[in-house]
Amino acid sequence: MAGIQDPRQRADIADVMEEVSGFTTLLSRTHIMRLEVEAALDRALDTDSPHLADIELLGHGIGHAMGTRGGLSIRSASGDVTDEARAAWPDGPAAFDLMLANAREQLERSMLRGPTDAEVPDLKANGWDPTAAKRSAENRAESERQLAERLDNDPQYWNRLRDVVQARYMSLEVIDMLTQALLDRGRTLAEVVTGRESIRAFTDCMPSADIHATLTEAAHRNREKAWEPNDIFDIDALSIAVPYCDIVVTERYASHVLHASHLPRWMKTEVVPRLKDLTEWLNRQ
Repeated sequence: MAGIQDPRQRADIADVMEEVSGFTTLLSRTHIMRLEVEAALDRALDTDSPHLADIELLGHGIGHAMGTRGGLSIRSASGDVTDEARAAWPDGPAAFDLMLANAREQLERSMLRGPTDAEVPDLKANGWDPTAAKRSAENRAESERQLAERLDNDPQYWNRLRDVVQARYMSLEVIDMLTQALLDRGRTLAEVVTGRESIRAFTDCMPSADIHATLTEAAHRNREKAWEPNDIFDIDALSIAVPYCDIVVTERYASHVLHASHLPRWMKTEVVPRLKDLTEWLNRQ
């Protein structure tokens, strides 16, 4: 949505998203990755993290997606005064609840639609940077371009491309989360990573990492591939959607790659390349 300049177009898309989802959201990719690392460590070290069961994958709105609990509240210098405001609301507690619910819905709509043209200058003056996500994706796309160049210069790695992709994923995407999780357990990396096979096994047991590696490997096997920021956005989104959604609509090539890997069947997810497939699936439910 951030790449769509026309506020009306963003609003139209947001309206469809609201109608289809009711603002139901997944946890963010970062939070899901962290939970997968915790679960993978439990498996590798034969330990148990009971708090994982307390975290809901699906929730309502932007707050849940960002890993925060609770909703809108009324605060003063003394702290949260929502209960006091509710009790003192002129039209009664029920009217207060309705007002707060409407405010929450309006917040969700605003987050999806983004600012109007008139709101942009003030937001930028206060530090809003709508290009931050794309710049990050561009940096990651450049990293993939550099890997493609190294692969061209060292053909010996083509036979071990998945190992290369998984090792980079661990070192670039997961290492900080993994290090913290190990410190929390009083364990060391050497207890988990003992060689190539252990890296492969650890990565493959994290569903989002498995999807990420599969799509990234397939992209690198296309020697004509020109990595762009949108490729990063697509792979990130699919790496979460395929393991944790009932149905995923994506473009035809990604659908083919995923089905060829048999991952959708293993993850019990419908992956389809056309919107009409989604409509037909919904009508069968």
